Amino acid sequence: MQQATKLGLVLSGGGAKGAYQAGVVRYLAEQNIQPDAVSGASIGSLNGAIVASAGNVHKAAETLERVWHEVAENSPLKMDALGFLSFILRIALAAFGGAPGRVAAVSAHRFSRVLPEKYQKYMGDPVFFDNSPSIDILNRYARLDAKDAGLPFWVSVYESDGAWNDLLGFVNTSLGLSESKDSGFMCVNPLSEDEKRKVLLASSAIPLAYEAQTIGGKKYYDGGLGGAKAVQGNTPITPLIENEKCSHIIVTHLQDGSFWDRNRFPGTTILEIRPRGIGRKGLLDMLSFERDTILEWMEQGYQDAKASIEPVADGLAAFSNSRETHSKLEKSATQMADALQWLKK
Repeated sequence: MQQATKLGLVLSGGGAKGAYQAGVVRYLAEQNIQPDAVSGASIGSLNGAIVASAGNVHKAAETLERVWHEVAENSPLKMDALGFLSFILRIALAAFGGAPGRVAAVSAHRFSRVLPEKYQKYMGDPVFFDNSPSIDILNRYARLDAKDAGLPFWVSVYESDGAWNDLLGFVNTSLGLSESKDSGFMCVNPLSEDEKRKVLLASSAIPLAYEAQTIGGKKYYDGGLGGAKAVQGNTPITPLIENEKCSHIIVTHLQDGSFWDRNRFPGTTILEIRPRGIGRKGLLDMLSFERDTILEWMEQGYQDAKASIEPVADGLAAFSNSRETHSKLEKSATQMADALQWLKK
């Protein structure tokens, strides 16, 4: 049963367009709209890690603003030279090495065990980008070392069938030829620092661009890949409803044309915030980390949040008052229970 006074925040995936969510959170902070739980996919999982670990929306807005201004000045896209070289060498082996070369190219992963751990990834699926910029931001801003701290936080991850198969499945689903399997959801809070880092990197790891993350003996990629037709993985509302029992949820999309349908969740009050009139280059927007573009996305997120929330401001105020009253009643009930226990003694 959902709690009538619990608010969730969903941060969808979309690469560089994640700057939009910094603007959304800034508006939420200005209006003192405090989420009780957060979920994220892909870039939304990285933003969500900062929001959830901050604990309160004002600190979250301030930190996200700082992070995305930092990103605007220094693009996080960093080519992995060894990964690219490994891919080229395997192509060359397959093309010019005859039968032995093709066997060696296909079987490269078998040699990974003899390499130091940090080089083993170059023997598996191709990796073109280095994820160290993401790791650096998480280490500095997401408080990964804090055990069970911050707001409840869930991310979507996609159990891999191999990078090529995962991408092909996503493309087929996008073309309406099939449906990809659903993404799974993991709660970040109780995990160790290393496990948190792996889960967050997995949720944002686009196949072939970034390396898969091994968690519990299984490999995982970008959570946005799963259930692509219904945008199930890329808009991870399910854990906030089923696990956190949120009755009211704010959902941020990073494309106005998302096919995600809130009518699939009739028992939940949902407010959607979608980008309005800012589309430029389609999928290329996901990789547009230019300074002016990032700043424009941030401002657009703020303006769209304002346009979406202002018409329901009275309802949100009533919701906040109801939550405060509910919290006071719970505190009174706890105090009464403690008093009764004391009397029994």
